[in-house]
Amino acid sequence: MQFYFDLVSEQERDVDHEGMDLPSVAAAKTEAEQSAREMVAEIILHEDRVDGMRFEIRNAGGRIVETVRFRDVIRLD
Repeated sequence: MQFYFDLVSEQERDVDHEGMDLPSVAAAKTEAEQSAREMVAEIILHEDRVDGMRFEIRNAGGRIVETVRFRDVIRLD
């Protein structure tokens, strides 16, 4: 199954035109969570804000099937 990972922030939307072939929505969510963690690490190093950033995962038909908010992948405990 083809999934697209649009990066959305408070200021802009970066649309994924290439996508990735993954077996399920769950696998796509796992991929987005891992990417979000890596991006959050970079954002923190540059002292930028994470608020509002998220991946909107679309299927091949263009429908949003899952959303991964960056703040949800950060563990503070």
